Amino acid sequence: MTTARPEYNVARGTAYITLQQFIVYLSYFLFYIILARVLTKAEVGVVSLLSATLAAFNAITLLALPQAATRYISGHLGTDERSVAGSVAKTTLRLSILIAIPASLIALPLSPVINTLLFPAGETYVLELATTFLIGTIIDLYLLYNAYFLGVGMYPQYAYVTILYVPLSRGIGILLALLGPRLFGTTGVLGVIIGWAIGGIAALLLSIYYWHGRLPQPHNYPLRPLLTFTLPLFLATLITFGQQWGDIGLLQVRLGQLPTTGGYYIIASSVGFLSAFWFPVANALYPALSAAHATGNNEGVTSRLSIAFRLTNLAVLPLGASMAAVAPTLLNIAYGPSYATTAESVPFAILTITTIFTAQAAIYASTFQAVGRTRTLLAVTLTVTILYLAWVWFLAPTLGTTAGATGRALLSSLTVYLSYNLLRPTIKTAPFKGFKDALALAIGTGLPLLAVDQLFDLFAPTRTLLRLPAFLLVFASAFVLVSREFQIFKPGDFVLLKDVLPHRYQPFLRRIERLVLTRQARGEKT
Repeated sequence: MTTARPEYNVARGTAYITLQQFIVYLSYFLFYIILARVLTKAEVGVVSLLSATLAAFNAITLLALPQAATRYISGHLGTDERSVAGSVAKTTLRLSILIAIPASLIALPLSPVINTLLFPAGETYVLELATTFLIGTIIDLYLLYNAYFLGVGMYPQYAYVTILYVPLSRGIGILLALLGPRLFGTTGVLGVIIGWAIGGIAALLLSIYYWHGRLPQPHNYPLRPLLTFTLPLFLATLITFGQQWGDIGLLQVRLGQLPTTGGYYIIASSVGFLSAFWFPVANALYPALSAAHATGNNEGVTSRLSIAFRLTNLAVLPLGASMAAVAPTLLNIAYGPSYATTAESVPFAILTITTIFTAQAAIYASTFQAVGRTRTLLAVTLTVTILYLAWVWFLAPTLGTTAGATGRALLSSLTVYLSYNLLRPTIKTAPFKGFKDALALAIGTGLPLLAVDQLFDLFAPTRTLLRLPAFLLVFASAFVLVSREFQIFKPGDFVLLKDVLPHRYQPFLRRIERLVLTRQARGEKT
């Protein structure tokens, strides 16, 4: 999994980004747990719409420049053109500043108008909206620097900056939400938004420090090739924004209930932590695929994709199925009884069990970008997004929040199907590599968890918190037993981890290997 250039050590990059994702999604998880108890469901709904506004601002003003920067920087480094790679960073940074600052200044006076479009009559969040637009410029630059780090293989710095931003912004946001009524004379929503600003400023300053002097920047890079690459991708990014936030926006429009929107936002965001098991692979893989493709090494592209799909399937499907099996109980433990109703638990179960398609779709998106087929990516995302939004729009009045969850499942599964068929003539991919093994693990862990949950309902229905350690014990035991019985894992699956982990952790890894591998699989004599 290591390219000819050490800066693109995908294995080590995946390790850093995995650590980052673990910390980030733990922070998000704790944030949502506390947020659900600090704010009302209606106020959580406001936060969700402000989050969508910030995401829209970033999607529009960034013009997909981060993706372009990563690809062109890594591509030029792959051919030993360091000064050209530096010029890509110089040009994209200037262009981003020239777009983001005027866009923020234009959006500020439009805040009252946008308020009337987003919120029910009588709800005023003009100050919160104005603050959100100011934050947008900061986040634009922070995301662009992150793309630079990926482009040159600075995986540790990429991880450190993100680790600083998310826990800091969410932690301060919660603190200010608690103090909001006393400090600002308003609800705690403004405190959450100010927390985003403080975290963004800190992350941007650290990014500038890390990047200073990294690449020579003797001249500007031509805009035409950048724009030719990025404009189709920019349209795809706007469509992706619709994928991520379309169901939340349409549910608010069709149902008109902030508490319903807030509840669904918490559920959909909670499922996001599962991306810790595939997001690192997709991001660390992107520059390596780009560098391999730039040198005509299609076999290297195919090999990396095969490993990525197998490891992702084995990690995501069992965990998603297990969470779906005990969805109401998990929601009750995390957010309280008000979030464990059918309106939340059914969408949560659907979203967790179908996250496997989301993971595969993300890897395909990185592949399209790495090989320069941004127009194909645009066609795929546009097609599936139209179907997805239509699904939610027509079924929301009937199915409620379940329309959003089933719409997301339709979206990701269709993306995988279309991507596989469109790439097949040039690049062989196997999105379901190891899927049978993953399915065996999913069934072998999900059914015991469901049985234990039912036993608690019968004999100890009020013992909610005691179920969590029981779930963890049952999941771990079932995972090990099924892995050994069906010989799910192969010795080659641990090569990646052995290359990544420091030497002092090797004994711990060997113990895990002995747990899930039989003697025969390890090649030992009985």
